[in-house]
Amino acid sequence: ASASPATTPTSAEKSRSGSWFSFGVAAKAEPASYRQLVGDVAADGSRPPERYSSAAMARAAPTMRDAFWDTVLSDHPDVLLLRFLRARKWKPEDALAMLLACLRWRLAEDIDWLLWTGESRLNLALMRSGIGAMRGTDRIGQPVLHIPVRLNDPKAQPLEQIVEYTIYLMEVARCVLRPPVEKVCLLVDTTDMSLANMDWTFFKTFLHYLEHYYPECLGLVLIYNASWVFNSLWKLIRPLLDPVVASKVQFAASQKDLLHFIAPENLPIELGGSDRFTYSYAMPVEKENAPMFDSSACDAAAAKRHAVCDEFEAATRAWATVTTVEPPPAEFLPHARTLAADSVIAASRAMDKYRRARTQYHRTGVIADDPTTTAN
Repeated sequence: ASASPATTPTSAEKSRSGSWFSFGVAAKAEPASYRQLVGDVAADGSRPPERYSSAAMARAAPTMRDAFWDTVLSDHPDVLLLRFLRARKWKPEDALAMLLACLRWRLAEDIDWLLWTGESRLNLALMRSGIGAMRGTDRIGQPVLHIPVRLNDPKAQPLEQIVEYTIYLMEVARCVLRPPVEKVCLLVDTTDMSLANMDWTFFKTFLHYLEHYYPECLGLVLIYNASWVFNSLWKLIRPLLDPVVASKVQFAASQKDLLHFIAPENLPIELGGSDRFTYSYAMPVEKENAPMFDSSACDAAAAKRHAVCDEFEAATRAWATVTTVEPPPAEFLPHARTLAADSVIAASRAMDKYRRARTQYHRTGVIADDPTTTAN
């Protein structure tokens, strides 16, 4: 279970205990980089507070309602609910059970704390590897996460840090999604991969999280340059996949095939595109998380968001009671609920800098810090 506000451990304490996801990895003669975190080498003034600085964040016993609105983040609330309904074939009871299981998981694993501490508590070598780096979009506007499998070394860091990093990527990817785009594209480059790059324990954990806690977030999986090694592994992987996930997997045998899915300006030169971008991790900078230390501003932003969430709930209850017998009052019309949802989204984006440490995608302009603008 998550720690109480009074005893919430620091990033360093959590790292030493290895208690985040209950994955213990016994390491022999660990190299210095094995557990090294971004926060270990980043500038002192770049790190977020070691404790929640706001009463709004430091809740002793978050409720399921709290967990729901925390999970919504800056999405339209309906978008979150529709993900679970689609995943459970529009069966409300099954979708509700799935949503509640997701909320319990987020509370138990304290995902809010992961967002709060951000990259400062993530493995530095993983951040520098470029595995999962977001760059460009596919031809239907979905953000592309690049996964060069050959760079993955399962033995280079503890498993719990790999899982944390993966959840971080999923949460950051949600920040760049804007209607009507609701999903991401995974570009899996299997060039020069070997069996040593495959981690079955992590892979099965990743599939479980993707299917149960981030449903309907995956739009397309592109497998590029599948070698005999991957083709052999695919025979083992395919039965593990949910049929819906499996239906989203496409194989691109050549660079020409990739260009069918991703425009050349969004594809790296080495993959046949014209994008000259080379990944390099942008380290945290001084005072980038200064708003997180401003407890009064954080409380004010949280109070505003809480109020508009109440308004949205009230508008939803009123909208749900409308019948067609008589024309409904103006406040019952769907338009009132739409306005309330827009207010929730605006308040959530305004609050983001007080509850989430800045990421490299904020530093590089992929995610806009100004809540009134959209990402690049």
